[in-house]
Amino acid sequence: MTKVLLSLLGFVLLFNSCKKDDAQPQTIANVLTGGDFETSPYSTWVSAVNKNSTTHPTSYTVDYSTEAASSPTHSIKVSCNAAPSDSTYQLFQQVLYTSSTPIPTGAKLTLKAKIKTVNIQGNGISMAIGGNKGVNDNFESAFYSESRGKIAITGTNDFKEYTLTFDSFPANTYSFYVLFFFLPKTTGTAYYDDVTLSVN
Repeated sequence: MTKVLLSLLGFVLLFNSCKKDDAQPQTIANVLTGGDFETSPYSTWVSAVNKNSTTHPTSYTVDYSTEAASSPTHSIKVSCNAAPSDSTYQLFQQVLYTSSTPIPTGAKLTLKAKIKTVNIQGNGISMAIGGNKGVNDNFESAFYSESRGKIAITGTNDFKEYTLTFDSFPANTYSFYVLFFFLPKTTGTAYYDDVTLSVN
């Protein structure tokens, strides 16, 4: 009886050692391009000012800077000296398409960025990840997650890593993006560097 049990145990161990492991989701360390901002002038990123008032405009400066960097020598510097408009904001973003950068349905997204702030006052800086549905859905929002109201990015701080996650990538996503907002009524200077979006 003991020999039978040992034989059976040996067979089970042999079977389990030969059996392929269940497929585990593969982690992609970073799907963004140019997030270290070492390639001039950040051609894969877009800067824009939205909802600017014609009567009380807010002006921003966006520079490819060597004044400060978390690694190695460059960052994106965004500044605003006065912000009279309640609605105007500056955004800095990268957009990707699932046709060229496929993301598995249900994957977790993790956005990380190192941000330095100098006298950021008002609503502060926010970062976001989101996506849109395809043509048949009129490019409606598929998902969205933002740090505003959860993570305070204000004041004066040396480079600090901030993290934002989204737990389950939707199946019907056509495009997805990462965003950095210089929120309305915010003044000061922010430096963005070492931006990554990992998938697991």
